[in-house]
Amino acid sequence: MDSKATPAFITEDYLRQHVGLRVGGEIFLPVGTRFTPAAQQMVTERQITVKWRSDNGQVFSSREGEAQEPAEQVHPLKTNNVLPENACVMCGSHIADKPALMTHLNDQVLVPKTHPRIALRGKLDSCICFCVVTQCTMEALPEQLKGFMADIRSYLGQVLQAEVTEQALPLPSLGSFGADEVHRWSHKPLVYLGHDHLLPDACYGHTVAQLNYLRALVRELELIASQVYLDDCMQLSRNDIVAGLNRLSSAVYVVMILVLQCEKGHQAILKELGHEVA
Repeated sequence: MDSKATPAFITEDYLRQHVGLRVGGEIFLPVGTRFTPAAQQMVTERQITVKWRSDNGQVFSSREGEAQEPAEQVHPLKTNNVLPENACVMCGSHIADKPALMTHLNDQVLVPKTHPRIALRGKLDSCICFCVVTQCTMEALPEQLKGFMADIRSYLGQVLQAEVTEQALPLPSLGSFGADEVHRWSHKPLVYLGHDHLLPDACYGHTVAQLNYLRALVRELELIASQVYLDDCMQLSRNDIVAGLNRLSSAVYVVMILVLQCEKGHQAILKELGHEVA
């Protein structure tokens, strides 16, 4: 979010137009901004984590139970300042100087970089980067679609966080629309989105092509995660991550079709989202 364009007081309307609002998401605001009561209530009800970013890139967490005030400075890539331990996964001994071949699986254990979960994180990193590239091509599109993309970007970060911390991952949502509803739209787009399924084609333009590639990257993540978490008894140890990525690819597909509709001049479809179809 551009600090130069951010108002001193964040309203409910501003949140709806400029940030992702999925339940359990994360947003960044410039240090010094404040919420109106209605905006504060929205953030609280949706359990959105607020972080504050200064002009020089420093990140601050919010005080416990209070989204208005920055608290302690935290590492931009983490949620805390706890230094990880350097215990070798093979021998359990502490390693004073971490070798280039090894990296942290979590805050306690070092593993070789060939570990399957580390490979998955690398793919997540690439997918997040391309998601941001795609967001940068959508500046001329309606704010609601940019908010949906912010939700997708935020969720990819939450997948990575859940993988590293081994915390449970919820299903993704787009704004106020839940995962099941978005999944339903993706299966019957002609009914719910006014346009039938799309195959890759240059005639749809650059932004749609990038979104379709992002969808394919998320699908690839789902397949890799299935391989990483499937044990010898054909049981998934992280069904939440595999299911979350499956639903996320549906969300990207929905946004792709909505972008095409808006580029064709059919922005009214956005106002009809969520209405029951007879």
